Amino acid sequence: MPDAIKNILLSWGRGRNALLYGPPATGKTRLISELFEILNSPPEAEQGIWLDPAETETPFVRPELEIPIPRPVKVVWTTFHQSYGYEDFVLGLRPEMTSEGTQLRPWSGVFLDAALEISDPETDVNSVVIFIDEINRGNAARIFGEFMTFLDFDYREEGSVPLPLPLRQLSFESGVSEEIRRPGGKTATIPEGFTFPKHVYVVSTMNSVDRAAVPIDSALARRFDRIEMRPNLDVLGKLWGLTRETINAPTDENWETLSPFETTYLLLDRLNALIAGDLGPEFELGHGLLVSIQAAASDTGVPISEDQVWRDIARVWDDVLFPQLEDRYSGRPEQLIELLRVDSPPATGEIAWALRTTIGNSSPTRTLAPVRVSDLDLEIVKRSFRWLTR
Repeated sequence: MPDAIKNILLSWGRGRNALLYGPPATGKTRLISELFEILNSPPEAEQGIWLDPAETETPFVRPELEIPIPRPVKVVWTTFHQSYGYEDFVLGLRPEMTSEGTQLRPWSGVFLDAALEISDPETDVNSVVIFIDEINRGNAARIFGEFMTFLDFDYREEGSVPLPLPLRQLSFESGVSEEIRRPGGKTATIPEGFTFPKHVYVVSTMNSVDRAAVPIDSALARRFDRIEMRPNLDVLGKLWGLTRETINAPTDENWETLSPFETTYLLLDRLNALIAGDLGPEFELGHGLLVSIQAAASDTGVPISEDQVWRDIARVWDDVLFPQLEDRYSGRPEQLIELLRVDSPPATGEIAWALRTTIGNSSPTRTLAPVRVSDLDLEIVKRSFRWLTR
């Protein structure tokens, strides 16, 4: 996580916006929420410490990079979704009751309001950072509209080709716009020829496998530095006291003795290798799906029994991991059967997954029989997950 934060700061320092992308549960939203809190802290805290949740022994470290944007900083959080529009992000018209009847008044959205905040002569803010979670959950090209141009710092104030804001929705008189309503009861006006201020920065996240999301187009994407967030086994290793060097590859001789944490670590590694080879790395499973599996109670620090850990693994499998696999392999039952090694079970002992049969017909179909692993006998749970590591 500290490396990703450094990359975001480096992008801002170069006059660029940052886009974190990758599979679900790789820490994208968590990372920008931590950065949000850091920037939202008093100035003396902004050069203080970084928190690395993956580092259990020394989670707090001194940053190697100073924040390269002028302070004080105002931070704004927003999440794109399917009903989010240009009116929310740039400029919208809302009805207002007056003595002359109902009139439409302009209201600034998040992006325009950031420009108005910096340009306000009474403000003490020198930079605004806009955090956009799930940028591809909305129609980003429509949400930005013509203001997509001003994601490029070259077209802002102090840029190489500064351009005036194209605010055709506003009426102007004597070179000044009508009043624009702002959040918090404030108002503002804009002079003709107003250019977008330099110090407005954007950091956003994008889920690389969400089929319900709208892909962002190339014109928008090229205005961001893309920072990939990949599944990270080291996060789980630090959480469970494991390292790559101390985990032996599962063999015919040792697979039945793997600990629950070794099993889960190796299982995620194998599943992601197979998914990446079949569907592509953007479809891998994020390590965050497994961080709820703990080695010790969070409130007391008392170690959790191995049997309980196995039960926790089965619960996470049923509620989190397997639904993700079903979604990725929707309409491809043979690939899912192969992934779960249904056709190649261990020589002795039952495993959780089997082919489905019908009443009165013992011939199996080529689909999986429904099962909740967490309801099975504990020995079957252990054998099943250990077998999947090979």
